[in-house]
Amino acid sequence: MKAYSIDLREKIISAIEKGDSSVRKVAKRFSVSKNCVQELVTLKRTQGNLVARKQGGSMKSQLLQYKDQLLGIVEKQPDATLAEYCELLAEETGLSVSPSTMCRTLQKLNLPRKKTLRASQAQSERVQRLRVEYWTQVAKVDLKDLVFVDEMGVLLGLMRTHARAVPGARAYEFKPFYRGSKVSVIGAITLSKVLGVMSLNGSINGAAFEVYVCEVLLPELWPGAVVVMDNLPAHKVQSIQPLIESVGARVLYQSPYSPEFNPIEHWWSQLKAFFRQFSPTSSKILDTLIATALDLIDPMHLRNWFPHCCYCPSYTCKSLYSLHRTYERSVWAVF
Repeated sequence: MKAYSIDLREKIISAIEKGDSSVRKVAKRFSVSKNCVQELVTLKRTQGNLVARKQGGSMKSQLLQYKDQLLGIVEKQPDATLAEYCELLAEETGLSVSPSTMCRTLQKLNLPRKKTLRASQAQSERVQRLRVEYWTQVAKVDLKDLVFVDEMGVLLGLMRTHARAVPGARAYEFKPFYRGSKVSVIGAITLSKVLGVMSLNGSINGAAFEVYVCEVLLPELWPGAVVVMDNLPAHKVQSIQPLIESVGARVLYQSPYSPEFNPIEHWWSQLKAFFRQFSPTSSKILDTLIATALDLIDPMHLRNWFPHCCYCPSYTCKSLYSLHRTYERSVWAVF
């Protein structure tokens, strides 16, 4: 609340000093509280003037003086709970705080909750060596020539996972007892657009993937294109590579256990979130939603997903040599 003006303060004190009105009457006359009049009288007597004291100011958390220790604890145990962080901090510094205080401090330090799970096999020396070999080949390719192909599975009937309700109540929704049938979706993206999508009931096999390549992918490829795929057995059917090479393109297989290197994974996540809004119960409805999503896709998202997966000139050209040196020294923390 803004402080009263000096002019009003002086009028209130002047009325009190005349001695013909009580504090209650002065407060009523100037539409202020009795406490306000009494505080102004005290301020005049102790300070000698009526200048308002400084207002506001946030209270600094005690934890901020232990910022370095807290950052060290989070670095050592990034998945600890708030209660565990409180205990660890108390053991190291002797300061006891509540979980809510710990939560606010972590927010001030810009340490939100986030965690990505990866396959334990990705830590093996063989996979790390294959990752370096993969990036060695990617460094020789123009980003505009990269084509990422992948698949995802969608269970019909998937629904929204969150809802809102008034305090003290919970939102409920009934789901089918049996899970819906599976629909597989195959797609390919480049730095600027989606090349083509195909859906089919059931799981992907070599024959289905060959149909996708012949009918959907090949008409969109160009000489010099590099089709990047994971190591799914359906991708390694003998006929696939000759078909892609017949139009002047070539195949590059990703290093195993490396989904974080595939930008299309981000589009799959976006698509599934879009599907949940409508809970499709048939493959026909799903196809309609896919067509709608293709019309709504933002090219800026595609351009952002590529750098997020390390596909940018600054990484592939400048950092690849240092990545090689890191491998030779057997220091795999870069990933």
